[in-house]
Amino acid sequence: MNQAVKILVADDTRLQRMFLQEMLASEEVEVILACDGVEAVELFMQKKPDLCILDVIMPNLDGIGAAKKMISSLSADEYVPIVFITAQDNEETLERCIEAKADDFIVKPFNPTTLKAKINSLLKFKRLYEGQFQQKQELLAFQQIAEQEHDVAASIHEKIIHARFLETPNVRHFLSPMALFNGDIFLVAKTPGNQLHCLLGDFTGHGLSASIGASPTAEVFYGMVNKGFTGREILLEINKKLHSLLPVHMFLAATLVTLDPDSRFINVMACGLPDHYLLNKNSGKIEKIVSKNVPLGIVEDFDLQEQLFPASADDYLYLFTDGIIEAENKQGEQFDFKGIEDCLNTSEESVFDRMLQGQHQHCSGSEQQDDITLIEIQCDSENVPWRNLGEASQYKEITPLVWKSSMEFDLKTLQYVSPVPVMLNSIMEIQGLLKYSESIFMIISELFNNCVDHGLLGLDSKLKESAEGFGQYYKLREKRLLEREGSVKVIFSHLPVKNGGRLTIRMNDTGDGFDFQKQVSRFSENQDFHGRGIQLVNSLCESLEYSDNGTRVKAIFEWPYEG
Repeated sequence: MNQAVKILVADDTRLQRMFLQEMLASEEVEVILACDGVEAVELFMQKKPDLCILDVIMPNLDGIGAAKKMISSLSADEYVPIVFITAQDNEETLERCIEAKADDFIVKPFNPTTLKAKINSLLKFKRLYEGQFQQKQELLAFQQIAEQEHDVAASIHEKIIHARFLETPNVRHFLSPMALFNGDIFLVAKTPGNQLHCLLGDFTGHGLSASIGASPTAEVFYGMVNKGFTGREILLEINKKLHSLLPVHMFLAATLVTLDPDSRFINVMACGLPDHYLLNKNSGKIEKIVSKNVPLGIVEDFDLQEQLFPASADDYLYLFTDGIIEAENKQGEQFDFKGIEDCLNTSEESVFDRMLQGQHQHCSGSEQQDDITLIEIQCDSENVPWRNLGEASQYKEITPLVWKSSMEFDLKTLQYVSPVPVMLNSIMEIQGLLKYSESIFMIISELFNNCVDHGLLGLDSKLKESAEGFGQYYKLREKRLLEREGSVKVIFSHLPVKNGGRLTIRMNDTGDGFDFQKQVSRFSENQDFHGRGIQLVNSLCESLEYSDNGTRVKAIFEWPYEG
């Protein structure tokens, strides 16, 4: 049985008290009696009644004074209804009752049925109040937990997305999330071969639900960039990852841009984002770059289309998500591509700042409706600083060890596997030469590519003189990989030497070789888009030797060890 409802009755007339007690008392109601206002307040504090019936006129302390003391003693989460009984049916008494914050009043003589109805109504309201208050407390507790979890998730999200964010003067970015979590992501990192990869993405929607794919995207991006994979391989792997994780209604519109200081081209792989713009600030020429691929995560596999453009210090690439072009003013007019193009045609020095200012002025006074991201990439790949090796500098070198490892790759295997990252990471696993990973990557990749492209496939680097020729070169490479046979054997050996270690890299292919001597004499004199690899390797190695018409090569890389 539920606990009985306690009702406090205060009246200086004994007969009235007995009448109310007889009327209210039952198994469900416990009646508490007081003969004046002072006793009523004392019993109120002791018994904690659920409802009070107070006579207005009582000795020592009247009902209105008692009510004020009772109400002032209640905490914010407590509610006790008070009903006044009075023989004075006048406006002044009514105003005093209202001033005392009474819930109701009844005039003597009264109808018992009417009083019971008022009491039942007030007790029902009290239960509703208490239930609502409990729900409010639970909601506040839930909100507090949710905010704490939000803060933790946001902190983890931020650390994952920008854990290895490369701050470089070549890249400017502006990210304005609509909510705590951002559906837009921007990732920047460099490979051990000093290629700069920039990934701009826009997940479906905004806020927490839109950001769920950001962490796996960043994990794949940073992990593969650090191992030296190409932009194409990175984007295809992100697509597979998102296809397996995201619900069917979600996807990632993205563009990955690669700056390659060796080829001096920018490679743009656009997958569903709005058109990009390539501006030459010297000539004023503007080239629109249209997406040629579906957004990531929709299909498991697709034929990724790449777009190549010559890169110079005067070329600037502008990327943005749809939040900036769809931003509306008070009249519902979008900033649109016209707003972007007007900023590109400006004579002002900073187009980036002009775009931000133009969009802000257009939307002045309007609420932000979506995540907004704007990126400016200066395409001067020659002068991009080498990647930040802060993590590598803290790496504890392993004592030089004696070891030997060999691998052999068939041409058919190269259709599915990118060998250079595999070889680099095997060396890192054994000897841990993370501090020298850039140099070792450059040596391995150049020697291996020469074996495959020139030795086995017979490709001519002169094709790389233009963006069109660059594309033809790689199309011809893919074709000959399918048609020809052959293999490359790679042998790594390592020995401790005085004050350090010596890594010897040997490669030999089964092809006809190539003219490795047909190179310019000095690295700095070559301004072409090709033919600088051997000089670069030679500058990094202790020695470099080609033999057997270029089918065999031996490179020695030495590194210091301080213990």
